[in-house]
Amino acid sequence: MLEGADTELFSELIATCDGMLSARVYQRIYQTAQRGGLIVEVGTALGAATVALALGLKSSGKAGHVYTFDPMTGGPRRSIKSVEQRIAWIEKNLLRYGVADLVTIMPCDLAGGLAELPSGEPVEVLMLDADGRIDRDLEALHGHCAADCALIIDDVADLVRVRRKGATYRIDSKMRLSWLLTNMLVSTGRISPGERLVNTYFGDLTCDPTRIVDHAEVLAIYRQLVFQSASANRLQRIRSRLMEWGQEVAPDFAAQCRRVYRRAKYRTIGTDTAGDKAAA
Repeated sequence: MLEGADTELFSELIATCDGMLSARVYQRIYQTAQRGGLIVEVGTALGAATVALALGLKSSGKAGHVYTFDPMTGGPRRSIKSVEQRIAWIEKNLLRYGVADLVTIMPCDLAGGLAELPSGEPVEVLMLDADGRIDRDLEALHGHCAADCALIIDDVADLVRVRRKGATYRIDSKMRLSWLLTNMLVSTGRISPGERLVNTYFGDLTCDPTRIVDHAEVLAIYRQLVFQSASANRLQRIRSRLMEWGQEVAPDFAAQCRRVYRRAKYRTIGTDTAGDKAAA
């Protein structure tokens, strides 16, 4: 386990891999991956969490491999316009940290690449950080997870984002959907209460992995998205518009600004070291 000055590595991940989480969260991802075995990540972005998972696996000395799934469309860097550019960027990050041999990049969604996972080998660590539809990914892994599979779910918060671009408004309910689904799975005993660092859940499966998704319960969750409230904070709207403009005209500079903002944000709210129950 990395302690003391070595934790600077996780801050470095934010800068080198354009990571969007706090250093404390990357450290916890690293620690979770020390379990070893087959590790599956859904939502690669630019590979910050992928590197943390692979470093944790490497430090454990245990056998294992990381499979990371992402269609590689869109993403945090608009200057990276093609799937090939995105993969090359991620591979560069993996090589930088000496873990390229421990990771297989799957440029597709989980369902599309599921057949590539080793047959008969259970998933020991699962990280979900795609579009909030964690029920879809859990169902795709039906029967593939260990009974006590370690589970990481990012963007778990009762938050709806509204962004304006010209005359169009974009409603982003990813975080709230993850929050509703995670709380439902905790309350029904399918996953452990675990804990949450900032907006990332860390816990375990606690039920038969072939029965984790109940379609009726999931439908009831999605129906809660019909009417929602979103923050009307003026400063947040101004910041979002400035960042969207920056993404269009100077995406690399905008990425640097995001990193500075994240560091200030995590220091201000003091959540790098504080955890709370995910289903409180």
